[in-house]
Amino acid sequence: MRLLKRFYLREFLVAFAVVVLGLSAMLSCFDLINQMDKLKSDGPYGFIKYILLVMPQYIVYTMPMAVLFASLFTVGHAVRNRETVAVMAAGGRMRALFMPLAAAGALLALASFGLSQFLAPSAMRQAKAMTGSAGTALFKEGTIWVRAEDGSLVRFSLYSKEAESARQVDIFQFSNGMLAKRIDAGGAKYRDGRWVLSNVTAYDLLHPSYSKSAQMTLSGFIDPKFLDKQVLTSDEMGITELYRYTRRLRQAGIRSIKLDVDVQSRFAYPVVDFFMVLFATAVSLRRGMSGLAAASLGVAVSLFYWLLYTFSLSLGYSALLPPLTAAWAVPLAFAAVSMWLFIKIRD
Repeated sequence: MRLLKRFYLREFLVAFAVVVLGLSAMLSCFDLINQMDKLKSDGPYGFIKYILLVMPQYIVYTMPMAVLFASLFTVGHAVRNRETVAVMAAGGRMRALFMPLAAAGALLALASFGLSQFLAPSAMRQAKAMTGSAGTALFKEGTIWVRAEDGSLVRFSLYSKEAESARQVDIFQFSNGMLAKRIDAGGAKYRDGRWVLSNVTAYDLLHPSYSKSAQMTLSGFIDPKFLDKQVLTSDEMGITELYRYTRRLRQAGIRSIKLDVDVQSRFAYPVVDFFMVLFATAVSLRRGMSGLAAASLGVAVSLFYWLLYTFSLSLGYSALLPPLTAAWAVPLAFAAVSMWLFIKIRD
């Protein structure tokens, strides 16, 4: 029994590695083709580097399909060879026999979360820099340090590209290499081609004095499109940075529904890796499948799940569903079905 468990686990992991690496490499190559005209590279080395940088994100995306296919293949192979019949005749239990696969699925779910938290975001930022589409300013949790068109150094303490507005803007103006003036504003909004600052305090440091005004208008300051380019996408932020950014936006009274949904989906998406194993095990034990049948079912179920999940997320982005519901409804429904099928396995 123990030898069989090890054999099935090894077969599962090999099939998983082949599928996930093959799919992610293929998608990475397609991505490279789409970005070829923008890529700033040193020939073949640059192309390979770009593929390796975008692969972690595609590995996260394709892991559910790979886990499902590997489970269908491994368990289906055991059923077709009548190995499960022999185990049951010897008094073995089916759920116990394939429990190592479930444990591997749980570990892969944790690995997927870790990959999307630590490696994939930084790799995506580097890949974006290679295409020349990355921002050149410093961005961290909504704070942007940038050089304005007049040479001033500007800090947007919290910028929202959806609203084209910011909270707490500090402008540092220089003269002959010396800090000459500082302008502190409680907020800023881009209107009709101009930035409108509110609750403004201006400090003249060369002739020590200050003045206050309710509003100040700046023309030819900073193009919002340039600022938008500096803001990292959710794929370029780890879950910690993404959560802190959305929390700061909420505390400032700025709601970004898309980011709220993305925070929840970052937790929800990896969970399905575990339940894909339970689903595939239960389905395969009902009827042994050939490799072609396993691949077909794996693709069909994965596409169906992906379509439902993306549809649910789109409802969340459109504010038709709460972020929590949009991100978790489909994974939890699939989890419930998988658990029910797994419990119904005849031992």
